[in-house]
Amino acid sequence: MPSGGAARDATDSYQEFRHPLLALALTTGIAGAMDAFAFLRYGAFVANQSGNAIFLGLGPAGEHPAWPASAAALVAFGAGAGIASWLRGQRRGRAATWVNLVITEAALVLWAVLNVLLAYGRHHASFRIVLAASGALAMGALATLLTSTAGFATTTTYQSGTVQKTGQYAVRWLTHPRADRGRAELGILLGLLTIASYAAGGAVGAWVQREPHWTPAWGAVALTAVALLVGRPSRTRS
Repeated sequence: MPSGGAARDATDSYQEFRHPLLALALTTGIAGAMDAFAFLRYGAFVANQSGNAIFLGLGPAGEHPAWPASAAALVAFGAGAGIASWLRGQRRGRAATWVNLVITEAALVLWAVLNVLLAYGRHHASFRIVLAASGALAMGALATLLTSTAGFATTTTYQSGTVQKTGQYAVRWLTHPRADRGRAELGILLGLLTIASYAAGGAVGAWVQREPHWTPAWGAVALTAVALLVGRPSRTRS
């Protein structure tokens, strides 16, 4: 989600990717597609943990029987984000980006294999719990990949904060003098790009329900395209 400044420990995607906006759009689109697929197949989100938190309340109240899958996804997402952040922290610059990509790719491949072996969870609720957890593990790792773009904090895996910040920047653009609108315009554009990419990914996730065995595998393939956008190491980098 766009915000007034990047997190101190975040490496800006403009330093790591040759085409940072394309990388942001692709990673957000992957998250949207995987989220839509998982919700329609497992009854739980793998990226949108706000939705899973709601399901934890709806389930015991008798309104969402698949809530155990949401609980597993919530825990696994946190684990994936924590592990990826810790391992990423052992490296700097583009080396950290590569570590993050490898972790996320490995988690996506694991999910893809389990999704095939367990027949996308159609036979038993316990399978859907395992699959939701494996998918959320991958999305948690993905969430740590692009946390800052052009000096704005960006979120690829859930968009409530993006909508909030985009609205704030829109009001700032309307109320500030023309000479002071530049940063607000960039915040609006980043927000709209992220929201549109996530929504487009959701449409893809719904469409690929026709062949549910291979959807996580296509997510891994798409992440490979993101890896191709990583910039070359700088010779002057300390």
